[in-house]
Amino acid sequence: MKCIRQLDETDCGAACIAMIARHYKSRSGVTRIREIAGTDRQGTTLGGMVKAAETLGFTARALKGNYEALSPALPVPFIAHIKKTTPQGGLLHFVVVARITKKIITVLDPAEGRQKYTIQDFCKLWTGYVVFLSPGKDFLIKKKEAGLFTRFLPLLVPHKSELIQVGISSLLITLFGISGSLYFRYLIDEILFSGAFTSLHVISLGMAIITLFRVILEVIRNHIVLTFSLKVDFRLIFSYFRHVLHLPIPFFDSRKTGEILSRIDDAQKIRNALSEAAVTVVLDILMVLVVAAVLFFQSSLLFWVTFLTVPLSSVLVWFFSRRFARGYRQVMGESAHVQSYLVEVLGGSNTIKALNASNLVYEEYEKRQMHVVHTAYSLGITRNLQTFFTTLIEGWVTNAIFWIGSYNILKGQMSLGQLISFNALLGYFTGPLSRLINLQPSLQEAFVAADRLGEVLELEEEIPSYGKWLKPQRFAGKIEFNTVSFRYGTRRPVLEDLNFNIQSGQWVAFVGPSGCGKTSLVKLILKFYKPEKGTIFLDEHNLEDIDTVHLRSRIGYVPQDIFLFSGTIAENISLHQPDASLEEIVEAAKKARVHDFIEALPERYNTVISEKGASLSGGERQRIALARALLGNPDLLIFDEATSNLDSISEHEIHQTMENLRGEKITTILVAHRLSTVVHCDKIFVMEHGRIVESGTHQELLAYKGLYARLWEGASI
Repeated sequence: MKCIRQLDETDCGAACIAMIARHYKSRSGVTRIREIAGTDRQGTTLGGMVKAAETLGFTARALKGNYEALSPALPVPFIAHIKKTTPQGGLLHFVVVARITKKIITVLDPAEGRQKYTIQDFCKLWTGYVVFLSPGKDFLIKKKEAGLFTRFLPLLVPHKSELIQVGISSLLITLFGISGSLYFRYLIDEILFSGAFTSLHVISLGMAIITLFRVILEVIRNHIVLTFSLKVDFRLIFSYFRHVLHLPIPFFDSRKTGEILSRIDDAQKIRNALSEAAVTVVLDILMVLVVAAVLFFQSSLLFWVTFLTVPLSSVLVWFFSRRFARGYRQVMGESAHVQSYLVEVLGGSNTIKALNASNLVYEEYEKRQMHVVHTAYSLGITRNLQTFFTTLIEGWVTNAIFWIGSYNILKGQMSLGQLISFNALLGYFTGPLSRLINLQPSLQEAFVAADRLGEVLELEEEIPSYGKWLKPQRFAGKIEFNTVSFRYGTRRPVLEDLNFNIQSGQWVAFVGPSGCGKTSLVKLILKFYKPEKGTIFLDEHNLEDIDTVHLRSRIGYVPQDIFLFSGTIAENISLHQPDASLEEIVEAAKKARVHDFIEALPERYNTVISEKGASLSGGERQRIALARALLGNPDLLIFDEATSNLDSISEHEIHQTMENLRGEKITTILVAHRLSTVVHCDKIFVMEHGRIVESGTHQELLAYKGLYARLWEGASI
């Protein structure tokens, strides 16, 4: 049974299901399985494991057992839940139990590969939970998924002319090199012993000209390869980044930033492999075949001695392939963890400084980075070991050729020129062969990178390229939730059986304790997520039938955490409408009551603000975000905790700005903790544990003396 490695640290559950699916002759991608299982940044739940397995056609059962239950009679393979000790502390983890004897348990660990434990040692790790899978009636055998070259070979198709030019130039370089070797034989056997001075000068001058052409061709070929590599690099990285930007929000919510960024490095590794494979592999194999024929013509005996390098080199490639794959997968995974940690640290620099936590953060970084260094060091040892054996084989073969060749010269069966010529040609045989072997580490690295990158590229984009969608020119803003329920992945329900109506032009608010589902409700309206059940209507249209891009273009959304890019204020306001005129931008800024502030700046709307708007106050950032939301005259406004991070004065100013918008007759939804911002709303919905427990105006809810009244009293203390 083959061990399938996890792509990221939370992929262990998905990788285990993929292993068992492969055991039953079905190939399913780890990323696809984690999407079905609802894997998030905390990993996969047992419920998610069962859901994913059943979706693939398995009959799945999650059970809890004890020490006595672990016996050879259990049907293997099955998935076990364990708690591992890691540098970051205890980590809940899934493994596949492949074999059980009376004393030993063999497991396939997605993080570490095949491992063996005694029953006692395994029980110290085991949480007691297992998942048994068996193929059901709907189980389908799926063929092997596309590999590195099948998946990314289309990137080479537009560059056929460059590849042909490289091929022709390389063939000429090889022929020029062979002619140089034949020159040595003719020089020693014919010219030196006959004293032919004229022939010496003519042939040597000709070889000088051939050498000049060979060097020029090498420079031209290297330039073509460099240009080709850059073009492939651009296409690969650009296509990946474009694809990532078009993936749905759950993709980003379930992964760390560093894990997504690390795929860009993977793209560069694939580019290297594609350019090397397209040029080096094909041409070196061609060179080996051509030179092999010439060597055989020169001396069949010495050729067969030389040919011994081929099977020996093949054994080396086979022996080190899994070791390289395992090492590169571990290095890439650990590097992604370090990159994620660095992103977190740089984003939280103010907190780290305020808490004097710099030393602790450095120690944690050092611990994580040292794991990467040690893994890379082990990989380097493996690479050096392979190089050692490769060099040893080449040295022994060269020694054997001189040994046998000299013996044949002494016996009169070979001339000195033949031996010198054969040895000169030998470099054109062993050199390409050595390059092919040395290419293995980068190819193995690329295969791992292709798995990691390909799993992301195969994910379906948020907005399908097929189907027909509604694109009403305007929305009246009437919203209806009909028995809507929702959960993140396979976690507990966040929203349950929501039923409510919002009339066109109404100002409504959703309030309630933290974690009651207010923000999740907004994400459903924006189509960031889909309801688990129930239907959402916008102007009598099912929200699922409305074009997502068009829908969001008609909604003005102000989130709790305002994100401003490094650029001008005008660029930040018109982020979603880059073709907007300055007059339209100014009009939106005036509505948001931020125009006077902008006009007071040295460059006004062309003033460049720093990353994340760090040079602006919270109120200023909120007003710019409000202007951004108002640009384009939206049909629906959503404020998601828009004033929760502001002081009371800034909050009052933003609230006054929002009140001035009531004359626009735009349906407006406020999500708020501070009840003082919602007292003038037409209707207030009070939420608790994912349900709407009260609704009405401010005065009606106070008179009801329920949860809202208690929250109001608590806010007034």
